[in-house]
Amino acid sequence: MRIPGHNGIKLGLERIEYLLEKLDNPHLKFKSIHVAGTNGKGSVCAMLSSILKEAGYKVGMYTSPHLLNYNERMKIGGRDIRSRGLEKYFKMVRPHAKKVQATEFEILTAMAFKYFADKKVDIAVVEVGMGGRFDATNVLIPEVSVITTIDYDHCEYLGNTLAKIAYEKAGIIKPGVPVVTGESKRTALQVIRRIAKQKETGCWVVGEDAGIEAGCPLLGKHQKLNASIAVKVAQFLGISKSAIRKGIRKTKWLGRFQVISKKPLVIIDGAHNPAGIRALKVTIKEQGIKTPLNLIFGVQRGKDVDAMVKEISPIAKNVIVTQSSHPRAMPKKELAKKIKQPAVIDKRLPTVICGSLFLVADVLRNYPTKKIT
Repeated sequence: MRIPGHNGIKLGLERIEYLLEKLDNPHLKFKSIHVAGTNGKGSVCAMLSSILKEAGYKVGMYTSPHLLNYNERMKIGGRDIRSRGLEKYFKMVRPHAKKVQATEFEILTAMAFKYFADKKVDIAVVEVGMGGRFDATNVLIPEVSVITTIDYDHCEYLGNTLAKIAYEKAGIIKPGVPVVTGESKRTALQVIRRIAKQKETGCWVVGEDAGIEAGCPLLGKHQKLNASIAVKVAQFLGISKSAIRKGIRKTKWLGRFQVISKKPLVIIDGAHNPAGIRALKVTIKEQGIKTPLNLIFGVQRGKDVDAMVKEISPIAKNVIVTQSSHPRAMPKKELAKKIKQPAVIDKRLPTVICGSLFLVADVLRNYPTKKIT
């Protein structure tokens, strides 16, 4: 199913507020956790959803973008909305969306909130689409606001300094609602703390030590930080240590340092900005994977491609340039001009596929999880 909406990105809350009003303001009928940040949002949402499920909550989860289909953006109890349900809620929203030329993301957000309200979820874990201050999800008054980390991405919309980006993401902070962040860079953290103070609420900064040994199945040092964030939020909600441990252990999240073949070793990763590439390199080293390796690389337009190439090149012996099926994918001929390594595959070396979540999605469509070894 395709969700037709106004093309492009249109920041602002007036359209989503109109849609939700027409749907009887479903976002006011359930509790929520609101998650912003440059990287790690989806992983934190997946961990929190799993923890809350183990604690006995009926929990909704709204994330973006999807990898395989729209259904996976809206989950209750870890299960995707059925296609019939997706169609039902789209039909509810469509006539109102046409009147204000709502974007695809705004339509999906309204659908998700109506779905969660109708199904009477106890709580919903909601990922910000982009930024925070003017994101369509920023109509929520959550139990806890989360800002994972701050780095450079979507700079044409959010600004070209860490302070400006942090300001946009900290726009989700609400009066009296506690804030949990994994950010440690001084410039960005100062902005988050300042806005939290202005909103008369506390800001809790966490590191990689969650204080609870949970055994996170998602690989990488950065996932330890994501787990710490999820643990702190769960503690705010009064979740037991047992449910936290079980929830973290049972977390599943596709496309994040995921092995799709062991012999030969092939890994897909959703790293799609310079900070994501740096985290990927650390994980490769942590896992004892020998470099240099084969790289299959594709990116979206608007990304800091030069910085991404600079980060990934030292560990890549060979680079196959490609492009995803997404309309905003950078043409491979354009990307190839930035690559110096030979466009071959050495079958003796590990292969990493990265640069875009949309590229990861295309790979997963061709290598279904049930066939992955």
